[in-house]
Amino acid sequence: MEFRSLEQGKRADCGPSVPVWPEAADVEVLSLCELRERLGLIKRSEARLAAMKTAALAAYASRGGEGLARRVALEELQASKQQARQEVETASQLSQVPETLDALGAGEIPEAHAKQIAKAASQGPVDEAVLVEAARHEDFGTFSKTLRDHQHEQSGDDGKSLMAKQRERRSFRFFKSPDDGMFVVNGRFDPVAGNRMEAALADEVRRLANSSKDGDQTAFDQRMADALENLVCADAKDRKPQGTTLILTADWDALNQKLADARLLDGTPLPVSEALRLACNADIVPSVFDTEGQELWVGRKHRLATEAQRAALIIRDKHCIGCGRSAVWCEAHHIQEWLSSGPTDIDNLVLVCKSCHHNIHDDGWTVHRNRNGTYELRPPPAPYADYPPWQARPGPPPARSQSSPDGISDPFPDHTITTWQPEHTKQLLLN
Repeated sequence: MEFRSLEQGKRADCGPSVPVWPEAADVEVLSLCELRERLGLIKRSEARLAAMKTAALAAYASRGGEGLARRVALEELQASKQQARQEVETASQLSQVPETLDALGAGEIPEAHAKQIAKAASQGPVDEAVLVEAARHEDFGTFSKTLRDHQHEQSGDDGKSLMAKQRERRSFRFFKSPDDGMFVVNGRFDPVAGNRMEAALADEVRRLANSSKDGDQTAFDQRMADALENLVCADAKDRKPQGTTLILTADWDALNQKLADARLLDGTPLPVSEALRLACNADIVPSVFDTEGQELWVGRKHRLATEAQRAALIIRDKHCIGCGRSAVWCEAHHIQEWLSSGPTDIDNLVLVCKSCHHNIHDDGWTVHRNRNGTYELRPPPAPYADYPPWQARPGPPPARSQSSPDGISDPFPDHTITTWQPEHTKQLLLN
């Protein structure tokens, strides 16, 4: 499918020519391959349009000033005042990264990736060529992590300046909405503060769910609201303030006898000096997983995962093995069920969120261990999956077999669960 040209889109009574886009119904007649090609075309077109808009706004700002550029964005783009300000600011940032702007104009990288590079370049030194190349083939989540690691490496001071700038941008708004009288909370926090707050909220949500006599029937955002209210309004005289469990990982540099590569739970790089500061105020400092004092294999002694096991699971699985949700919201699941004599051992446990836990127990999803030692959830097999295609559905058999050719290995081989051991000693800091 091709777009008709501007000339083809003209009408005798319409004045200026306008492009004529394919009808939405056209997608019904396209094959999956053609639909995918169209999505790729849309991505490249959006990137090129974004580059055109950036160049126009940057030129307008350089000639008439940012105030006039914001007014033009307000009128011509029909943006809000906040959006107009953001558009002009983004245009200014992108004009300072020519390689990124060129790649955006060529449709090689998405607009969101380009904005991330431009923002990072405005905050500190970056190698633009390295980031543009990564942006060409990485999805948004993967690229975000690549960018954070790159900023940490390029900072030249183990990320301390980057952390300081993030803290400078912290903000919090709490106001009453004139629409319905409800109060609205809006804030931005540096990675350390954000991880601590998330851990505290997750712990309070679990506490409220466990203390509920009628069962947990409220929506997740409502449970979050209740947890925040309880934490903020807790009476310090009657109740100990809610603590937080903040897990950091760091390698031990045996050659130089010091910690290295400190990271938060979500993979965000952390200056080692910040990790040591947190360690000074931690309740448990430190825990090393290969020491004898950790209860990682408790057999049938306990049904629920121990604190040490939960910490080890967070380090190993990092997030829900099914959907990737943050580990602080996850539960420990027995691969071999507890009711089927499954032990509460680290190699028989995985992290899953509540929704994925229901998928396992209610819908037949199963845990599989990959070649690299990671775990994943897989849906139950389709009905009749073990039958040849012509036996699994009515009708005559196809002209040729639909089974895989001989010699093609199973892309999802089954592996037995083996005893888990960390690749190397990790430092665990609990705060």
